This record gives sequence, C-alpha cells and structure tokens, in this order.
Amino acid sequence: MSKAIDTLPEAGVPLREKIAYGCGDLSSNLMWGMTSSYLMYFYTDIDGLPVTAVAWILLVARTFDAFCDPAVGWLLDRKGGIIIPKIIGRLSIAFGITGFLCFYTPPFSPHLRIFWAAVTYIIFGAIYSFINTPYGALGTMMTRSIHHRVGLNAFRMMGCQSGQIIISSLTIPAILWLGGGTDLIQRQQGTTRYAFILALTSIALWTVVSRNCHVRYPTPPTKQNFLRILKYLLNNRTLWLCNSLVFLQFMGLASLYGFSLYYARAVLGGSESLGSIILTIATITGFLGALFSQNINNILGFRKTFILTIFLQILCYTSLLIGNFHHTLFFCFFSLLTGSQGIASPLYFTLLSSAIDDGLKKTGVNTTGIAYSLNTLVTKFSMGITGFILAFLLSYGHYTADKAVFSINTQKWISDGFLGLPLVAACLQFGLIVLWPRKGALGSVRS
Repeated sequence: MSKAIDTLPEAGVPLREKIAYGCGDLSSNLMWGMTSSYLMYFYTDIDGLPVTAVAWILLVARTFDAFCDPAVGWLLDRKGGIIIPKIIGRLSIAFGITGFLCFYTPPFSPHLRIFWAAVTYIIFGAIYSFINTPYGALGTMMTRSIHHRVGLNAFRMMGCQSGQIIISSLTIPAILWLGGGTDLIQRQQGTTRYAFILALTSIALWTVVSRNCHVRYPTPPTKQNFLRILKYLLNNRTLWLCNSLVFLQFMGLASLYGFSLYYARAVLGGSESLGSIILTIATITGFLGALFSQNINNILGFRKTFILTIFLQILCYTSLLIGNFHHTLFFCFFSLLTGSQGIASPLYFTLLSSAIDDGLKKTGVNTTGIAYSLNTLVTKFSMGITGFILAFLLSYGHYTADKAVFSINTQKWISDGFLGLPLVAACLQFGLIVLWPRKGALGSVRS
C-alpha cells in the first residue's frame, strides 16, 4: 500500500524500503536482463531464426517503443505520482507472462516463428515501459535529498546487478539441466521451463515493490498540453546531457551482455559455459562497483567520479581490443572495466533526478512521468540500435551456430562488436562529461 505523506524524516529512507526498491530492478533484470544477455543467442542458436530477421526484430520492437514510452509518461503525469505503486502491482503478472512467452518456441513454421518472436518481444517491451517508467519515477518521490537518492539508486543498481548475476551464472546450467540434455529440442524445452521460473519470481518481486515502497512526495496530476510539456523537456539541457550519456552507456552494456557468448566461443575459443563465466564476472564486479558508488562519490564528488570511471573504461576497452591476452589477463582488465561501469551506474539516475528537479524549478510544471518515459525510451532504443548493429556484424562475419572453429574474419567482426563499438560509446561519453561546463549540470549535482 502506498502512502501519500510519510512521517519519517527526510534524513533517510529505511533500509527495508531501500531493499524493496532494489527488488524492482532485480525483477526487471530477471526477465529484461534475460532478453539483454540471451535473447539474441536464443533466437540464433536455439530457436534457429535467421540472423537478418533477428536484426529487424530488435529494431522494429524499439521503434514501436518510440510511441509507447511517451504515452506512458503522459498518462503518469496526468494521474499523478500517488498511483505508481498500484500501477506496478497490477502490471506485475503481465510483465512475467509476456517475458516468458519471448522464450517459448511454438510448433510453427519458420516464418510464423519469426512473426511470433517479433510480436512477443514488442508486447513485452510495451509492458516493460508501463511498469519500469513509473518505477523509475518512484525514486524521486521517495526522497528529495540528492545524497539519499544516490544511496537509493545504489540499491536499485545492486538489484539490477543481482538479477544479472542470477541470469549470467545460472542460465546455461539451468537450461541444460531443465531440458535434460544438449540437443536442440532439449535446449528449447530447458529454456522454456527456465523462463517460466523467472517469470514467477519476477511477479513476486514486483509485488514487494508495490506493497513496500512509499510515495512521500507525490507529483500532482498535471493537465498540461502534451506538446507544451515536450517543449519544456526539449529546452532542458541537463536532460539532454543525461539522455545522451544513457544512450551511450546502454550501447556499451548491450554490446557486453549481447555478445559475451559469441565472443567466448569465437574469439576466446571457449564454450557457452565460458560466456556464462564472463557474464557472471561482469555482474559481480558491477554489483561491487554499485555498492561502493556512494562512498567514492562522497570522496571525489560527482563530476570527478564520472570522469574517472569513464576513463578507466576507455583504458580497458583499448587494452582488450589491441592486446592478445591470456584468459587470466583478459579477466583482470575485464573486471576493472565492469567494476567501473558499476560505480558509474547510479550516477546516471541521480543526474536524471536533478534534471527533473531543475526543470520543475524553472517552469513550475511537473514533467516527471514523461521525463522518465523518455529516459526509458532512450535505453531501449539504444539497446535496439545496438542489437541491430550486432546482428549485422554476425551476418558480415558469416557466423553460423554449428561451427566449432571460427575464421579470422568472424572473430574480427565479433571482437569489433564486443569491444570496438562500446569503446567508441565510452569515448563519446568522456567527451560529453569533460567538455560540459563546470557550472552546468554536472557541477550542480552534490553528494
């Protein structure tokens, strides 16, 4: 049950409530994280869909979100923030069911299976918009303190990384165990059963969020014209900076989680299990980074923390791209890379909260819902564009699932997708942060 006004002091949010808030991203990343890390691999290597068809499925789904996400934000602003826990509770079941259907292989013809994959992924993306946008906005309504928002978003990122740890470490073993073997039919059955378990867990976790996270500072219902609100947002330079950084951030994350299995097999000469190890290390180090993010931010300040973490990512991407390392040295650089990403992860959401607050002060108009919906749109569009690029890199590299040894050409295209593309994104992030005026958005955020 939500509370419009909570008598607890602004000094902090109770630990129990922070943990409950983190359960939202834990739930998201059991299903949404599953799609980020394994959906492309499921389509190409388990469901047997053509690589070019997969590329278009990923892109079309995100194009549909271009209409869905702003509509969610507009509805949220019209109804006011007090309804957020109720929205989350009511959509929890739909979120689990549609996520499960993305990993179900129906007994259809190849063309109908492509259609099934596209429709289920599009619907799941829409449900994700309707539940995740209110969830993101909820954090700004639980506390007004920038300091405690960093802490709250740290729990959110720890929930995110916990979900990724579960997905990365358990998925391949669970699929093989639940399916009873390694042939194609057994892997399809194992994936379906595993997705069903994840769906039930996700529903339960969203229920925890809806019943335990309290709206202390609800935004009032706003009857403003949609185009006028959009104009206010377009004039919010801090929001532009935040969304640009988030777009580039998710290009790196989508490359990392979407291409790990391919990189492990083709470049490192391993198997799906090695890819699972890569994903597990990424999520554990990301979790640890998020855990210490607030402490590092308190010592260095917001801007310096941002600059340092992006610089470390550039250093690691460059080293991994040009070096031909043994597995041990590879994992050392890789751990430093993903740990830096974990430290930076809460900062993006803190900057978004500040952008929304700045816009409210300047215009007096509540734009929280649409602002968060645009941010969600940016993340999903970034993942869609990146997935589209990665799928075509597989096509250019003539990747086929049944190969045991891959050509130099295939290895090059996969390496470019796993390391080269996110390196470019990290360099662009670094330029945005360093060149942004010190008295601007980054300089105004205080820990």
